[in-house]
Amino acid sequence: MITVKLHTALKRYYPHGDGSLQIQYKEGLTVKKILEQLNLNNGAVGLVLINGKIASGEIQLMRGDCVELFPIFGGG
Repeated sequence: MITVKLHTALKRYYPHGDGSLQIQYKEGLTVKKILEQLNLNNGAVGLVLINGKIASGEIQLMRGDCVELFPIFGGG
């Protein structure tokens, strides 16, 4: 399984529970594919962490990974 944690405003895309969900691991699974499954491919995600490290959407995930998704940050 892959754990996906949606933070702050992204929780509205998965309103069931606390924004944390489990996705079945499949060979070749990437963050980009998870974003598509969750309908988050519209540029809403500004930061991706895999196991606590900054990552891109093209990295292939491994069984047991934790993916954290944060919205685009603004400010100055």
